[in-house]
Amino acid sequence: MTSAVAVILGFASYAFVILSVFRLFRVNYFNPIVKIFATYLEPISKNLFFFLPPLFAAIAFALVLKFTSFYLAYSSGYETLTLFYLSVVDILNSGFRILFYCVIGSVVLSWIAPGNSHPLLQVIEEISAGILSPIRKFLPPMGGLDFTPIIGLLLLNLINTSFIQIIRSLL
Repeated sequence: MTSAVAVILGFASYAFVILSVFRLFRVNYFNPIVKIFATYLEPISKNLFFFLPPLFAAIAFALVLKFTSFYLAYSSGYETLTLFYLSVVDILNSGFRILFYCVIGSVVLSWIAPGNSHPLLQVIEEISAGILSPIRKFLPPMGGLDFTPIIGLLLLNLINTSFIQIIRSLL
């Protein structure tokens, strides 16, 4: 029973990580997918963490859910502080994985379905544009080839691994 609750809480924490990514990149609120997340999930995090801005409230609630999930699943084997550090690492890693796959998805979508108006594809394009637009300022397309997704993926992996190594050093 507790393992099922831990899995449900883990999935709920991922939903709040997605909400925080939407807030971080200011994805179009009128997109139906973003509107569903904002309508149903944001009031929960805003009511519990009313003293924080919506972005930080979503991250904090995702962290609370992930910590509770880890505590229910692994409380007998680990200390509470270790479970908290593992929750922070998992939340950060989840956020960076979402960004990583959005960049890969935008590259694939630019080959398969350029200019498609599906709401999910628009969300992927907006998130990847938010990641790649600062890189495009310094590295314009060369000869019809755009190398910014490669640089963006490398930077996302570098930042993710450095954050995880910093948190691991705290353990």
